[in-house]
Amino acid sequence: MPRTNLEAWKARLPADVWNHLARARGAHINSMEVFPLFAAAMVAGNVAQLPAKDLNSVALSFFAARTLYMGLYMSIKSDTLAYARTGAYAWSIVIPIMCLWRAGQRIGQD
Repeated sequence: MPRTNLEAWKARLPADVWNHLARARGAHINSMEVFPLFAAAMVAGNVAQLPAKDLNSVALSFFAARTLYMGLYMSIKSDTLAYARTGAYAWSIVIPIMCLWRAGQRIGQD
């Protein structure tokens, strides 16, 4: 059962190493949960025939925001600095939502 491997290693690894791995797993799971929103935005943008330059910008911005979020997720240990992580998360969610909105606006004009 590979999904339980991390728990099996908890007693064998130093606490700081295990905590880092647990944070990495959490960041990965969070990215898998938000990816369908991005994929829907890309499909909607293509259906609405948004300019390729705009869709490329959305993709680059989304992946930059997610990379920043994952870095913050894995490294921040302070409750005060956790607001930066929340900001990066919000930014990464707003990007595909705005793309969906623009696609809807474009389709609504036709």
